[in-house]
Amino acid sequence: MKIYTILLPVYNDWKNLDRLLSKVNYIAKKNNLKFYILVVNDCSKFKPKIKLKKNKNIIKFNILNLSQNMGSQRAIALAINHLKKNSDYKNKDIIIMDADGQDDPNTITDLIEMNIAKVSDAIVVDRTNRREPLWFKFLYFVHKTVLFLFTGNQIRFGNFSLLKFKKIRNLIHKSDIWAAYPAAIVNNLNKISRIKSERKRRYSGNSKVNLYKLFNHSSRVFSVFKYKIFIFSIFYYFISYLFFKNNSFIINFIFYSLLFANIYNFYVDFETKRDFEKKINFLKPKIRKIF
Repeated sequence: MKIYTILLPVYNDWKNLDRLLSKVNYIAKKNNLKFYILVVNDCSKFKPKIKLKKNKNIIKFNILNLSQNMGSQRAIALAINHLKKNSDYKNKDIIIMDADGQDDPNTITDLIEMNIAKVSDAIVVDRTNRREPLWFKFLYFVHKTVLFLFTGNQIRFGNFSLLKFKKIRNLIHKSDIWAAYPAAIVNNLNKISRIKSERKRRYSGNSKVNLYKLFNHSSRVFSVFKYKIFIFSIFYYFISYLFFKNNSFIINFIFYSLLFANIYNFYVDFETKRDFEKKINFLKPKIRKIF
């Protein structure tokens, strides 16, 4: 039977992780699935307390401890880099999900069934509903709309996905994955399959997402598609010029807005690449073997 690796980035969310692991264990037993589990401890302030015990379905469980807080996207990048280098995980496709309960563990079986039935580089889980504050939903809608208008790409998924192990090399040598995992998937893989699942409520506690983090994440997503956005910007400017050429205020406003946005976009990409090259192979996460 094929073994899958479940990768879970965690920052202080040990109580929710423990509840999620019990559900994953139940699903594994019920469906006769076998998993390796790799938790990425993103420099949490609290020590992990794990109740899960080794059994015939959960056969390996390690914690990858990061020495500094990197954020979930870069924690995922470091973990994938670790999986690539560690022979124990070789050829084991990777299921990536959040540890707070918002990614429904019952969807794991759907991911695996599609992985068996369909040839894909990755299978992503599009969110059918978000249980978030109204301000978040509005800004997320604006983010998705602008991204589509300037790239032609729709990204309706987060971390929850199944990634083919053999496709790691398409991601790990590029800074896209250091910027944003979903954007890296769209920009670097060709065969992407999709399933839908409702975004659940957190098991407990409040989301750590705030306006500052949302803006940073959105900026990094856009930076992955910098060349597309630059080309679309030129196109939109010339279309605007045809309609508003007699109105210098509007033309200048559009021109300088697009110019500033593209300069900022390339700046974010430059900073991301510099940080990626500095840290991806030089940060040395420590492995804690649970079993």
